[in-house]
Amino acid sequence: MNLTHNHLEGIKREEGQKQLLERNLKTHRSRKWIINFICAISLFVSILCFCFQVPQSEILTAILLFICTIIKIVHKTLDKKIELRLKRVKQEQRKSIFKVNKL
Repeated sequence: MNLTHNHLEGIKREEGQKQLLERNLKTHRSRKWIINFICAISLFVSILCFCFQVPQSEILTAILLFICTIIKIVHKTLDKKIELRLKRVKQEQRKSIFKVNKL
């Protein structure tokens, strides 16, 4: 009885963790517009630099492109990390359910 009760508490905890990870993934993906906005502003600044013939516009454009690339890579990496953690929690939950059915 006590073993089953502890096991059910573990399942509830895993379910809460799963819901939290799903919310985190959803909010993380909804912030993608911020990255697109930063890249659009960077492009606009680069175009303005070339239009007004700023002396170091090539360097500025390269730096802005580098920053946008790094931001996108970091965002995608964090997305994958959250996704993998969510998959791991779901697998653990399936194992727990299988163990309960076995008992």
